[in-house]
Amino acid sequence: MLHSALGRNAGIDALAEKFTAAGHTVHTPDFYEGRTFTTAEAGVGHAEEIGFSRLVDRVAAACAGLPGELVFAGLSLGAGIAQQMGKNDPRARGALLLHGGGFPKPTRWQSQVPVQIHFAVDDEWRDHGTAEFLLESAARAGAQAEHLLYPGATHLFSDETSPDHVPEHAELLLARALEFLDRA
Repeated sequence: MLHSALGRNAGIDALAEKFTAAGHTVHTPDFYEGRTFTTAEAGVGHAEEIGFSRLVDRVAAACAGLPGELVFAGLSLGAGIAQQMGKNDPRARGALLLHGGGFPKPTRWQSQVPVQIHFAVDDEWRDHGTAEFLLESAARAGAQAEHLLYPGATHLFSDETSPDHVPEHAELLLARALEFLDRA
């Protein structure tokens, strides 16, 4: 489970613990190497300094020794990286994208990698159309794909440490994500 632009913080650890409590093995690599941020703007600035490709490389290196089939999950920026891992890692068996994900145009996708995307309808960080391109790419490859929307304009509504947290939406997201994992 890959953290947002805020870095690996108590919010990602709390969410990962919910998946662990449901019986899943969860790894939370810190691709910011210990850095955390209190605003999305500062965290995104840090990510831009490093570069998206380098962040993906850090995650790939952190996951290289993990055995077996994997579902890549992430929040916001982490969802974009999880999407790249789902697209490229032959061990991928699912991509769970929370508050992020999508392509600016149709692209290739692995047929064995179902994808589930979660966004608030009016999330300011959501680029309209990009999730649809990802869904189209997955469907063209023969993979199952779902785009689940939630009311409101909050971004990290599943992160209990975020001011965007919406408990009822977070509970529904968790239930849907666990169902997805059961199928993956």
